[in-house]
Amino acid sequence: LVEVSILTNLAAAYNAAGDNANAIPVFEEADSRLAALGRDGTQKAGTLYNNWALSLFQIGRPLDAEALFRRAIDIARQDASEESVSPMLLLNYARTLRDLDHIDSATDYADRAFAKAERAGDQVVMNQALLERNRIYRVRGDLSRSASMLAAVEPRLTQSLPSGHPAFAALVSEQALLADAGGDFTRALPLPDQAVNMADATFTKHGTGVDFLAVVLLRRSGTRLRAGRPADAAVDAARARDLLQRGVAADTRFSTLGRAHLALALALHAQSRDAEASDSARVAVEHLESALGADHPETRTARQLAASQQ
Repeated sequence: LVEVSILTNLAAAYNAAGDNANAIPVFEEADSRLAALGRDGTQKAGTLYNNWALSLFQIGRPLDAEALFRRAIDIARQDASEESVSPMLLLNYARTLRDLDHIDSATDYADRAFAKAERAGDQVVMNQALLERNRIYRVRGDLSRSASMLAAVEPRLTQSLPSGHPAFAALVSEQALLADAGGDFTRALPLPDQAVNMADATFTKHGTGVDFLAVVLLRRSGTRLRAGRPADAAVDAARARDLLQRGVAADTRFSTLGRAHLALALALHAQSRDAEASDSARVAVEHLESALGADHPETRTARQLAASQQ
């Protein structure tokens, strides 16, 4: 059990350092030892599954993460209501469900996570839940409710976090996505520049946050494409792809890299560079099918784009 605790702490340290690739095999080893001890149904195992799933989600393996979060919830709950489950675990599960396009379930879990965190006075989870609910309501097309979530969280972040914190880059990026969804390109085009510059500064200064930098680049790529700037969109997508490929084994499949290849394929297709678009779309399919599933909307888009160029 001491060895399991050491492994769990080591994996958590990798996770906190943003090194999810090294965290995951350590979590796997800790799980194997817990199972050998017959303790894979204990609260200790539940904490392990949550942290392991979080690493998988952050590296871009939401299908794998969903199963582990579900195991953690099953261990933590005392009845069918899941009232005994922590708001952070509910929120982690909501994020994963939203990424997998299970939007109704994601809405339910995110709303419950916020309500439970509010009752407990857990400000950190409340802030994160407001950001996540903004994403979910934007995806649902409820832009007014999405905007209300951002309006609520902005002063809370300003009061609780120092200037330059990565959360502010995330906030600006979310504001850009909301403006984009509403067709307001007067705001949607400059805001992603701010988010990318903020994320880039953190990456340059500390050498951390490469995954988030890639995400904001891909978001800007999408906005630029919808605004009729496919060449600029391709530049962002290619940079995101290159950042995500650094130090990654050739056989690794994850959603963020798949999305980078898909964004690049869409930008190339918009420039009538069909052969290059087809190549990128085929790579996107490999990653997205493995990480998100064959029926995910982004997987289907990548597959259709790859097929259209043959």
